Amino acid sequence: MPTKEEHFGNSLMLYGQDKYEEAIEELKKVVELDPSFADAHLAMGHALQKLKRLPEAAKAIKKAIEIYPQDPMYHTSLSTVYRDMGRTSDAEEELAISFQLQQGY
Repeated sequence: MPTKEEHFGNSLMLYGQDKYEEAIEELKKVVELDPSFADAHLAMGHALQKLKRLPEAAKAIKKAIEIYPQDPMYHTSLSTVYRDMGRTSDAEEELAISFQLQQGY
């Protein structure tokens, strides 16, 4: 039985091949095995964004932020989804959070 790391690696390979649906299936297996794997939620959000499934992408990235709110990249990713959704003020807010967190690094 593959580990969460193997599923995650498979998802990244599939994403790199523009096979976003298949990558999402692998990422679902990762979060079934470890719901607190924040990078898997983030990666799922990125794949969903590529498929223009923006509300689902935002939800996945928000889950990553819920698990690990200190990562500026997560907030930047959510900002780009909000931008794509036309939610400019929300996008700017997330970008501001990202910049604020980066000042701490």
